[in-house]
Amino acid sequence: MSEDNQPVISVKNVSKKYCREFNRSLRYAVKDIIREILPSNLFPHNKSVLRDGEFWSVKDVSFELNRGESLAIIGENGAGKSTLLKVLYGLIKPDTGEIRIRGRIGAIIELGEGFDPVLTGRENIFITASLLGFPKNQIQKLFDEVVAFSELEAVIDTPVQFYSSGMKARLAFSVAAHLKPDVLFVDEVLAVGDLDFQRKCVNRMLKYRSEGGSIILVSHNPNHIQSVCQRGILLENNVCSFDGTSIETLDRYFKNQLSKISSYNKTSNEESLPVRKPLNIEQVVLEPIQGETIQTGEDCRLRVKYVATESFENVIWGLSIWTHDNLVNISGNYDLTPQSIQSGKGELSCLIPAMPLSPGTYLLKIAIGDMASLLPLASVGWVDMPLEFKVEIEPNLLNNLLHLNNQLMTISVRWE
Repeated sequence: MSEDNQPVISVKNVSKKYCREFNRSLRYAVKDIIREILPSNLFPHNKSVLRDGEFWSVKDVSFELNRGESLAIIGENGAGKSTLLKVLYGLIKPDTGEIRIRGRIGAIIELGEGFDPVLTGRENIFITASLLGFPKNQIQKLFDEVVAFSELEAVIDTPVQFYSSGMKARLAFSVAAHLKPDVLFVDEVLAVGDLDFQRKCVNRMLKYRSEGGSIILVSHNPNHIQSVCQRGILLENNVCSFDGTSIETLDRYFKNQLSKISSYNKTSNEESLPVRKPLNIEQVVLEPIQGETIQTGEDCRLRVKYVATESFENVIWGLSIWTHDNLVNISGNYDLTPQSIQSGKGELSCLIPAMPLSPGTYLLKIAIGDMASLLPLASVGWVDMPLEFKVEIEPNLLNNLLHLNNQLMTISVRWE
């Protein structure tokens, strides 16, 4: 395999563990240092086994990144994203696994990381570039471009300790991006910058990638991830649970989030018997006309099965759809044409054409009422638990944008 065809980063089964207790962590650290100095047979220790008080921050993560590719590391807070990035950059040592990096690395991992707070922005630019092996004459050529991009001309000769967090982010990104490393690591630091600078950074990363640079991005901003990254890995419980395109990985992340935020207790109280009324709803079914799942823009049918112990005249019924937290009534409809219900088992149904809801989890409430008094004869979801249902869609850019904007419904638009 030629040098150009080899992965610029190769990660195999990388793991990193920490200890929750500070004093015990110090003892473990001293022992580990001694083990590295002395022959391994004198103090045997299996690094893949947790000791008392330890936990895995990253566990058995593997991936490869080629030249010109960009990878997003996605996950909840505490999933191990920043730890993995620091391990890759060499700031901390992995406990197990192998990392191979071909080329020079630039990183923006923490605000002010690598900057001397006492020195000015100008001095930090020269020092950072010198540490990366750039001669002074080459730094002079890049200096004006770095400062212009950061828009810090007025404070470039001010000590960095007086910079705001946004100014530090500007300087850090400008230095890392303009020195053109083979691989660029970017953590959440872009989140502190203003929108105009974030847009400049995204465009700069796209240009850098088109010129053959490789990027690993850690971010909670779906716009940054989708615009910059081609691929993504999802960290859950400190392990890599999914590896795919950035859009597919974000879609998986959103679905996992939706499944966790439902706060309803669905356990039934077995000691209390249901109250039997003259009209009882036995089952509510919301199902797709075609396929196995309810999809945005696809037809679906609602069926309400009931049991009546007597006949009713002038009956109306309808549905109401709420957000997953039961706080917002999104939409609904009622059939106000009076109809009769005969005693025994029966079914009410309706067609919902072109489901307008965006992908997500929702609650469905049903009511059957008396036309004259508008009082309910039977209901589901008003005094008991609503019916939970999910709307899905194939992973794509629009789907993720809808999640990002918390959009509940889609509308049909004829673009002109």
